[in-house]
Amino acid sequence: MNTSTRRITEGAMMVAIVGLFLFINQQLAGMLELMMYWILSFPILIYTVKYGWKAALVPGAAMMFLSVMISMPTTIFYLASALLCGVVYGQGVRSQWLNTILLALTFVFTLGSYIVTTILFASAFGYDVNEDLMIAQQLGEYLQLGNINVVQLAFGVTVIFTVLTAVLQTICVHLLAVVLLRRMKLQAPTLKSVFDCAMPKALGWISIFIWLLFLLRNVLKLEGNILGLVIALYVIDLLLLAAECIMDALCFAIMIRRPFMGVILTLLCLMMLTFTWTRWLIAFFGVASIMSELRRKWKRGAINGTLGKS
Repeated sequence: MNTSTRRITEGAMMVAIVGLFLFINQQLAGMLELMMYWILSFPILIYTVKYGWKAALVPGAAMMFLSVMISMPTTIFYLASALLCGVVYGQGVRSQWLNTILLALTFVFTLGSYIVTTILFASAFGYDVNEDLMIAQQLGEYLQLGNINVVQLAFGVTVIFTVLTAVLQTICVHLLAVVLLRRMKLQAPTLKSVFDCAMPKALGWISIFIWLLFLLRNVLKLEGNILGLVIALYVIDLLLLAAECIMDALCFAIMIRRPFMGVILTLLCLMMLTFTWTRWLIAFFGVASIMSELRRKWKRGAINGTLGKS
């Protein structure tokens, strides 16, 4: 099969994959696009890595035309954002951009789609931000939270979790793209070892400061927006420390050559976030790992035979 015929055939196959996703999504009343629309990035991403962004414009246009024919307006937007992300990421891989640039661009496109769907055109996508804020205000009055501006706190938490969701989705797109491209024996980004994914030491001191503020919030008489900011920082820091503990758990599973142990320890870390006293364990182990550079010592120990040898 010559190159032109292969390119046309593979482009048609990618369009068919997206069409199948759109059809199943329509039968499920849009459930797929709400939970995992970012999956739509991968057909065009793979095609772009193989043939370039100019060649990807044709199957991309066919995908959009197919979406206009069988999908709702919200699905058209989700598909457009996914295709844009896939083409840019694929061209970045083809041009050998740094992983930092790939992640940053994917995050920008992902966060942009969330901002459009949850803030700018919320009503068109089935959300009502004002109603959610009103419910939060009524909940705050019922719980008698005092001088805390519950509406501002709820809006802040919404923004924080939107950003965190965009970060997690960016990581998922990046990792799954690497797996698919390597399985298909195409050019793929080079990933760092989990042992090299270290958070800066400064985060350990910042975490201690945030947790002290959260503990002494009543003593310091923090109120209003300041208290809401402290609570928001506490939630963000808790998630970061949990991520640090999960990476340590994965490294430990690699060292003992028990991959299933990594899954068990990861689930245990996530469960510990639901109880107050176990959150302190997450905070303690997370800060200790950051301050001691535990994973780097484990890596040196695996290479040199001792944890203390540099």
